[in-house]
Amino acid sequence: MRDGIGLFPGLPEGFAAGFTTRASAPDALSSDEALERLRAALGASRSIRPKQVHGREVLEAPGTGDAILSGVPGTLVAVASADCVPIVLLDPVTGWTAAVHAGWRGTALRIVDAVLDALEARGVKGADLVAAFGPSISRDRYQVGPEVIDALRQAYEGVPVPDGAIVASRGDRSLLDVAAFDEALLRFRGVTRLQHAGLCTASRPDLPSYRRDGKGTGRILTGVVRLAR
Repeated sequence: MRDGIGLFPGLPEGFAAGFTTRASAPDALSSDEALERLRAALGASRSIRPKQVHGREVLEAPGTGDAILSGVPGTLVAVASADCVPIVLLDPVTGWTAAVHAGWRGTALRIVDAVLDALEARGVKGADLVAAFGPSISRDRYQVGPEVIDALRQAYEGVPVPDGAIVASRGDRSLLDVAAFDEALLRFRGVTRLQHAGLCTASRPDLPSYRRDGKGTGRILTGVVRLAR
């Protein structure tokens, strides 16, 4: 952590990635201001992020979607979240980067597939990618109904998702680890270099959580940049 910015360690040379916390981006701060603070902290010269709608659209310029790519050095790509799963991807071979917003709906739509397809179309190989997961709500703090579980199980048929990603709770409710589904899909597509911030948004007061705090909560900005030389 540096100046309230969480940094992902051990990335390939020439890349930087991280996320804001309430210390760097209080709830009252606008998302644009938070993005500017993250851009400055990571050493990017410009930043872009999508207008998120819990879908699977992948963009290369600002617009409506839940993932954004860049092959331009110095460009920070970022997404906002407050319990959903933020994922950044980088390819040290081609230089492409991506930021992904994966709530349970986007995960059920397999947005990770859409991002990997878009990167592959630009010459990126899954085996070359590095993936980093930002803070999100943990399984034991995220209870959902059977409609969510059914949607995910149908969408991930044939993908080896760990058994512990879903745990029975009271009545027809289940505890759900959304990030486990996204990680399983990344591994299924050949991405093996992964790291997790390991921070639960609902358990930490220094992180915004929609489920804990409601509509008034702020947002975490998570992003990655290939630094200009």
